[in-house]
Amino acid sequence: MSLQWTFVACFLYAEICALIFLLLPFISPGRWQKIFKSRIVNRIAQNGHVYFLVFIAILTLFFLDAIREVRKYSLSEHELELASNPSADTVIHMKLFRGQRNFYISGFALFLWFVIRRLAVLTSIQATLIAANEASMKQAKSASDAAKRLMDERDKVKKEVRLFYPAADSHPPIHLIAFLI
Repeated sequence: MSLQWTFVACFLYAEICALIFLLLPFISPGRWQKIFKSRIVNRIAQNGHVYFLVFIAILTLFFLDAIREVRKYSLSEHELELASNPSADTVIHMKLFRGQRNFYISGFALFLWFVIRRLAVLTSIQATLIAANEASMKQAKSASDAAKRLMDERDKVKKEVRLFYPAADSHPPIHLIAFLI
């Protein structure tokens, strides 16, 4: 394997490892959010869009090169060479195999690059939504507790009014109505 295809294969293996880490169930989205918001990742992410586009361009270039190789060795023009040289058949099939291998390696690397990007974005969104959900639940609980406390106070005042003015159930005095409201 040439140096460029070794690079693409190593990149593919690194992407597979990153994908496995992103899919581990015991690493919560909140922890991923902290990792994504760390200083090191933020420095990388400042130009992350550029890095993403550069890697897409490189992987697309390798992918197109692999397609060119597969098409080159798949054509029937090599049939004439095969008739004159018996070992040429093996060489053509070897080069075709290498082209197909490179096609799959670069195709998977390109595909996983998009998958990892999408998975990281979705994990970050999920962590944000979980944090917002927890904040909303705390706010709703405090509002519910405050409403319950006010209703208890209101019931307590009503009981006190009934103690002092037993006929207040039918028509309470006007100054008490203003107090109750």
